[in-house]
Parts: sequence; structure tokens; C-alpha cells
Amino acid sequence: MAIIWVFTWFLKIVFWASVLFLPLSISYYFYLKHRSKYFQSLGIPHLPVKSLFLGNLPEYEKDGKLHDKLLEWSKKYGPTFGMMQGGDRVIVTSDLEILHEIFLKQFHTFQTRQLHPSFPIDQENDLTLTFFGLQGQRWKRLRSLFSASLTISKIKSVNPIIKKASKELVAVFKENEGGVVDIVP
Repeated sequence: MAIIWVFTWFLKIVFWASVLFLPLSISYYFYLKHRSKYFQSLGIPHLPVKSLFLGNLPEYEKDGKLHDKLLEWSKKYGPTFGMMQGGDRVIVTSDLEILHEIFLKQFHTFQTRQLHPSFPIDQENDLTLTFFGLQGQRWKRLRSLFSASLTISKIKSVNPIIKKASKELVAVFKENEGGVVDIVP
């Protein structure tokens, strides 16, 4: 009798779990499907979503050459396109006007850049944290400090030094054509 009672309770639990889980699963599926059409609704070229749960991540990380994939996709979809990384919508751009708008004119709005998950950084305690790895308010603060140093006139004043150094580097490459070049002074 006890076995029948336990089995009956087990069936009730399974039934109610199914009653709750099935609508939630269906709702989540349609939610992901709706999110995957985000770029289409904005008229932004985008990669076709192959997996609702993983987005374009399997294709993006397939060979480990992430920069090559982004270059290939920018040739195919244009300088600005959308992709899904799991459930996250990501806009990738190499359009200089958009980058200028984001990094200079509206940097207060776009204070965080995405880092690749294989590059974990502890924002509070990492001693190797550099300007390029910062996020959030720390990035915003340092960016405002550096922006005074990165004016066009100051960059133009350094331009002759950069040109001279690059000419010297090209000369060293030509001198050692086909061989190994030690570029560390």
C-alpha cells in the first residue's frame, strides 16, 4: 500500500512539474525566437541565428580565429552587423564614423566594451589590469582623463615621430628581407 501511495505522489509531482515546465519552456522558446529577430526589426544586417540558445557562438568560436571570422563576416554583411552570442545581442562595427560617435561624442553612454569570455579579468583585484581591460565606471573615469591627452592637435604633433619610426622599421625589414628581425631595441 505504501508503494502505491509513493508512486501516486510521484506521478502527481511529475504531472504538476510538467504542467509548470511545459508552458515556461514554450514561452522561453518564443522569447528567444523574438530576440533573434531584433536586428531584422531594426534593419541591421545580421548573421542567421543557427541556435536559439547559443546564437552564433558555435560558428564564431569554431576555429579559434575570432578576428578572421569577424573580418569574413564584415566582408559579407558590411562594416556594421548584428550577431547573437547566446542570448546577448551584439553589434559589431568597423565603421569609423560610428566608432567616432561612440568613443568620442557619446562615450558617457557607451562606457563598457565586451571582453571575450576566455579573457577573464577581476575588475577589482587584478594587478595586470590595463586601460584596455577596464570596464564600467573605472573605464569611464580613465577615459575622461585620457581624452585631454588625445586631442587631434596633440596626436598631429606626434605624427612626425611616428612617421620617422615607421620608416626606420620598414628600412630594417627591407635590410633583413626573408630573415628574422629583432625589433626590440
